[in-house]
Amino acid sequence: MLKKLLIILLLPCVAAFAASGRYWNTGLGGVTMQFLSMQVSPRSAALSGAGVADASRISEVTRNPLALTGLRESEFGLNQIIFGDAGADNFVSVYYGLPLFESFALSFGLEYLGYDDLEGRDEEGMLTGDYGAYAWALQAGAGNYGKAFGWSLSARFAYQAIDDESTLAILGDAGVVYRMLKYLSFGATITNFGYVTDSEYSGEHEAAPMALQAGITGIVPVSSLLGLESLWEVHVSADAYRRADMDDPEWRFGMEVAYQEFLLLRAGYAARPHTEDGFSAGLGFTFGRIVFDYGYSPRPALGDGNHYLGLGVRF
Repeated sequence: MLKKLLIILLLPCVAAFAASGRYWNTGLGGVTMQFLSMQVSPRSAALSGAGVADASRISEVTRNPLALTGLRESEFGLNQIIFGDAGADNFVSVYYGLPLFESFALSFGLEYLGYDDLEGRDEEGMLTGDYGAYAWALQAGAGNYGKAFGWSLSARFAYQAIDDESTLAILGDAGVVYRMLKYLSFGATITNFGYVTDSEYSGEHEAAPMALQAGITGIVPVSSLLGLESLWEVHVSADAYRRADMDDPEWRFGMEVAYQEFLLLRAGYAARPHTEDGFSAGLGFTFGRIVFDYGYSPRPALGDGNHYLGLGVRF
């Protein structure tokens, strides 16, 4: 009990320390390696990033460390993002989750973001030639889960290169979740806190895309309430999210309608200050030990959207 209490108290202390630091209030666009904070898994994208307290897919583990607290079977898989015309050219992430003993789990993840050749221009707008850009990250994590309480930690090494300038980062994630009565859960995470190298171009120190997220999820047992034999549930989530370069938080809302784990229908909405709000949607299937997820997140200002695909194998 004492250990659990210390862990519960640790995350708010770390969060308070982070919030008081100069790298927590960087101003809009003041962080580097922003790809580490974008949605990766189809489920998270379909829920508009909501559901930090209800991470039921291990495919979410590279963005939500609490995904480890729901792992009951080993799973290996990958996520891919198909960007719109104005996005990157390629993003893929690979993940692996391994439960240990009765209440522990480990995770590993690798992701890569790449662009085709980009046009370089000088201060007067004249073409100077093409250049390349890419980024990758490698992470490992561990977590513990029980009937009511769970925690998780992860460490990440990230590298980013734009033309001949590169940035390195050593970052960490932490999260805690508390489940009440089976149908209500509270969760909080701090992600991407750590060290980033100075900019090779300007010599200025770069800030990591550190973020805090807290949320609540309620589960409505539709079948039990209506006296049905089938196992339908509705998961409703509401989250607050703030990254270091945001003046105000994002408010994220998501709903997942689940028929056991065979069929899952998802929708979400995010209220984003100073930028466009957005709806999202997706679905998931489980066929035996094969897990498939799809999500779509539109970008109205650009007239297109991103497609998220996920495929996993349990064993």
